[in-house]
This record gives sequence, C-alpha cells and structure tokens, in this order.
Amino acid sequence: MEVAMRKKIRRIFTILGTTALIFTLTACGNRMDTMQPAASYVADFFDIPDTVTGIERLLIKDDMAYMCCLEEDGTSYLAAMDIGDGRFLRQNLNVDSFVSLLDFGFAPDNSIWTVCLEAADDYSLRKFDNSGTQVQSVDLAGVMDTTVLSAAGRDLFLSIDGEGNICVAAKGGNTLVYLFDNNGRFLFSLDYEGNLMTTTTTAGGQIGICATSSDRMNHDLLTVDMESQDWSKDKIHLGASAGLYGGVNKDFYRFDSAVLYGYAAGGQEGIPVFNWSDMGLGTSEVHIGECTDGRFVVLAASSNQTGVLSYEMAVLTKGVDERAILSMVSLSATPGLVQAVSDFNKTNDRYKVELTEYFPYAQNVSNEEWDNAILNLNTRIISGDMPDILDMSNLSVQIYQSKGLLEDLYPYMEHDSEIRTGDYFENVFDAISLDGKLPYLTDGVAISTMLAGADIVDGNNGWTIQDLEKVLDTYGANSINNLSGASFLKVMLQTDGSFIDWRLGKCSFDSPDFVKMLEFAGKIQESSQNGFEGTQMNDTYAASYEAVLSIYHITQYRNYFNGNLKFLGLPGGGGKYHAVKPEVKVGIPSSSTQKEGAWEFVRTLLKEEHQMSCMMLPIHQKAFDKVMQAAVDGKSIWTWIYEDGKATNEDAELTKQLISTAAYVENDNQTLESLILDEAREYFSGARSAQETAERIQGRASLYIKEQM
Repeated sequence: MEVAMRKKIRRIFTILGTTALIFTLTACGNRMDTMQPAASYVADFFDIPDTVTGIERLLIKDDMAYMCCLEEDGTSYLAAMDIGDGRFLRQNLNVDSFVSLLDFGFAPDNSIWTVCLEAADDYSLRKFDNSGTQVQSVDLAGVMDTTVLSAAGRDLFLSIDGEGNICVAAKGGNTLVYLFDNNGRFLFSLDYEGNLMTTTTTAGGQIGICATSSDRMNHDLLTVDMESQDWSKDKIHLGASAGLYGGVNKDFYRFDSAVLYGYAAGGQEGIPVFNWSDMGLGTSEVHIGECTDGRFVVLAASSNQTGVLSYEMAVLTKGVDERAILSMVSLSATPGLVQAVSDFNKTNDRYKVELTEYFPYAQNVSNEEWDNAILNLNTRIISGDMPDILDMSNLSVQIYQSKGLLEDLYPYMEHDSEIRTGDYFENVFDAISLDGKLPYLTDGVAISTMLAGADIVDGNNGWTIQDLEKVLDTYGANSINNLSGASFLKVMLQTDGSFIDWRLGKCSFDSPDFVKMLEFAGKIQESSQNGFEGTQMNDTYAASYEAVLSIYHITQYRNYFNGNLKFLGLPGGGGKYHAVKPEVKVGIPSSSTQKEGAWEFVRTLLKEEHQMSCMMLPIHQKAFDKVMQAAVDGKSIWTWIYEDGKATNEDAELTKQLISTAAYVENDNQTLESLILDEAREYFSGARSAQETAERIQGRASLYIKEQM
C-alpha cells in the first residue's frame, strides 16, 4: 500500500547562535557555553499517517527511513518513508494479522530479522527475505526464561552487528541480553545491573546496550565482545540520556532532551550536533537516523491531551537562517516548554528563539550545582545581563518584579487582537499578578489543594490549620496522604505570602502564626509519611494533599471517598484556598531589545491549540472543555492514570470548579525555602524549640531578603 504524503513545511534553522545570550557557569562546571554546534541545518517536514500511534526503531537504508509502526487497534507492520519526497510505503511482510512486530533489523545480506509477539509470552525471532517471505522462525521461549518474557511485555529490542550476529534485549529488574548468530542459533547471554533503555548498532558494527548506570540516574553504553562472549572492557559513561542511536559518520549519537551529541569511536565525550528546539522538532517518542551523506532523519511526535500522538518525519540538511534571533534562558526547560519553542521555530517567519538551558530536563543535578546555577543566573540578570525571554520557573518572581526587571504583560494582552481575557480562567491571571501587574504567562496549571470525604469536615464552613489539626487528632498522624511536616511547610511557604513583604523588604517568621505553623508541621512530621511523592492510598487516609493536574486525579479521589469528595483546600487564617501551580513561567525582561518578537513567542502559550497539548489543566476555557470531554469519552492521553479509562461529567464539573476558584499561586524561591527547611529540621529532630527555630529563621531570612533588595 502506498500513500502519497504532502510536504508539510520547509523551514530554515541554524545552530550558530553568535547573537544569542551566553552564560558561563563555571561555579558548577556546567559546559553550557562551550562546544557550540559547528554546523547549520535546514529541515524538511513530512507527515506520517495519523493512523500510526506508535513507532519502534528507525533504520536508514537506500534513502528510505524504515520504521516499525503500531496503530491504535493493535495492528503492527514494517513501513518505509522516502527521505526525498515523504512517500509512506507499507512493507509486505508475510505474517498473520494477529502477530505483533516489536522491533526489527537489517542483516548484512539484506534480509530482515524481527522480534514478534503472537500471544502472551509467545515470542519469536523471524527472518524475512527481500520479497517479505518468512524463511525462518526461532522460538524465544526456548532460550529466554518465561518470567523474563512476561516482565518484558512489548519491551524487547533487537539489533544486528556488522557480522550478522543478532542481539535480543529485554527489560526486567536489570538488563538481559541474548546473542544469536546470523542463522538464528543461540550463542550466549549477558546481564547488567542497570535498567535497559535501548539497543543500537554503532558505526563500527558493534552491538551497543544503553542502560542506567549503578546510581540509576545516568546512563552507560556497553558494547558486546563477541569473541570473549562478554561485555567489552571500555564502558562509556553517557550521563543524562533520552535516547541513543547508531551512527554513520559518528559511531553513535546521544540525545539528552535538549541537544544531540555525536561520539567518535571509543570517545567518552560527545560533540554537539544541533540543539533540539532550534530545529523545530517534536519532543515525544524520538527516533534518529543518519544518512551516509551527513543528513539526519528524525521521527518525533507531538502530544495532545485530546488524542493520540501525531508523528512526523524531519530530514535535516545543511543551511543558513536569516531570521532575527530571540535569546531565551531557562534553568531547566520542561519538555512542554521545549516543544513550545520548537513549534514556534518551525512556523514563525520573522523570529527564531534560541533557548539556552543551564541543565537539560533529563539531567540529574546535585543540590550544589543547582544552587550555584541559580546564584549565577540571578547575579547576571539582576546586573542587567538579560535575555529577550526568560523562563521564571524555579526563580523568585517577586524579587525580579520588585526590581522592575519584568514587563507587565497585561498591556500586551490588551493590545493583541486575537487574545480576549474572557476566553480564559481570568482568576489564574489574577493569582499570578503582583501589584496589579502580570509578570509572566503560563499555558497550563495544576491546583494545589487538599481533598477529603465530605463526612470528614461536616459542619465546617472554613478550613484552618486548627481544622486540619482536629483531623489529625481524630484520625491519627498518618491520616493525611502525600503530606509530611517538611512538605506541608514547603507548600505553605510557596502559597502563603503573609510572612514576607517584598515591597518593604521585611519578614515575620518570628510571629506567633508562623510558630504555630511550625509546631503543626512538627506534629505531621512525627508520622511515617515520606513527603510529596506519597504512597498508594489505603483505608487509613481521611484526607489527601494533591497537586491536581488532570481530571483523573479527581476521578480517583471521588471513587476513593465513595462519591462524597470535598475540596478542603489549603488551610489558611481566612479559611480554605486553592493555589495555582503554573506549568511554565515565561516572562519578558524589561531590558529586552526585541519585545515585539518576544511577545510573538510568549503569546503562543495562550493559543487554544497549544493549550490542549500542555501537560496540566489548560487555562483557555475552550481548550479546557475539549480536554475534559476527551477524558469523559476515554480518549485522553492520561487514561493510563486511571484503570477504568473514563472520567465522568461530574468529575469534569468538579475539576472546572477547582481551577475556576483558585485564587493564589505557588511562588518559587528555592534559596529561601532551603534556608527555612534547613532550620526546621533542627526543630523536627528535637534539637531546638519552635520559638528558637522561628527566631533563627527570622534572622537568616531577614539577611537574605535585605541582600535581594
């Protein structure tokens, strides 16, 4: 079957950021400003049929991009796309319709080997000739333990080395690798303690295994030594990885969610090839292949809460960009923000955003590195070294706003003919505002609140700390799910601004109200909870702290409380309240020299289409309604959260009630939070009284606040 595909967009992108704002972060050793990519690329984009909902593996052969496709009804097949014109060709492998293809590889003789699943735990290796006729089948159950196959599910990977030897790897408690010769005869097996990410074949023809390192936080590349039937001695430490791919001109490539790096054979350090968002590429389900002429082929998907993933193919060749550059800086951009930048760069004719990150989202960072990054960024920004666009996530908006460093975005919205504030949950803008000004915009939000069964708080008109304390006294110290003393204190610090007056540069952490809050946090800390991550709810929970980012959170708790769900809200002196937790915080520095262009990007966060692709609750009301309806219809991408797959109209109404009544916002100031929590631990351990702790916090916080003014 052949489907003619239209050429979607041709856009020129560069990765030579000579005018981009560059920060040197020597304090924590981050190489953000070193080894910039040395080449520029243009990208041709081609649609992949909407029926394709999943892709495993991308291999390049004879100017064709081969992929293993999965459709929503479970149909799987091998397909190819012409790199030149984007024609999509379904390959005719002679397999029954009930057989699922999990992965594939090309042998040196141009035959195709596949890993197939017929039924539960019924796996096989199958060989096909050039006509698509099956010529051999190997029952994997005779080689691989059935418990391994049961645990792996669809996560079996296949790669073939330069001699035709076949590797089948499975995910389990660790990495399990099985090697076969070019005739499908089992040779030996290997294991590794890390969790498997994927397999690949390097340009040198070796089988590579990418798995988590011993710390389970980074990744290693191990290659198979076929002669010794063991791992090769030289293990390559990759660091943070979101994907690994075989190369042609480089031995292999690593993607860290922000940059593609190429590795020479035996090299321990990768060289940047291109920045992801510069190229306008999707950030979900990424697959990469390299052609012999130096072109790159990228398969990637864009997500939408109302439907399945939508894939496209990008073919990258060298080129030059003449658009105006907008510099943007982020400590660590979320995948959603990277996707927003990519979408903008793919479609805007006048401007290109060059996003500079201190740390890629997938990178694990020590507390010291993170603190040093914040110090470095704050120092430069406060001294006037500003980008055109600033991601304020994890930064203190109040400090930047008080210094006049951020544009008020209300006038921009008012003068934008396509934006009407009435189309949005305006209370979110009110919550974000400081002194009547809007310092940043977001696309989606979670809502920080507390939920309980209605009978827990019968007769209560408000919800104060004293009310919460009564619940603990009545139902026990472990009766609040997802909450510890430290996490409670952090939530209250982020949402209750009554203890700091940034305009006057004063704080009141030695006040009786804060002492009471600290004492209450200590009471919660006595329980065995372990903080925000929480554990599975059981019958002992009377209430729960929750950051609601999906209708399914409401669905789960409504069922848990037998339909009698009540929003308690966060406890405050004036009664309950709900707090907005923005997905992103993107602002325009007041010193930006390209404010018109900066607004061109920032405004895209408010578009209905983009809002449906954010990972939290959209603030655009039509986008919100569509996302809710998709969940009610069982078509949301979040259906995996809830085993029944569908929410109810009641859940949608409750979610809308929650987002429309949130009147506060979570504000980040990690330095101040760390200071306060550091002192609070002394109280929790019994080393100091609550009053002594409050006085120490007051002293340290006062000094910090004065330093920021």
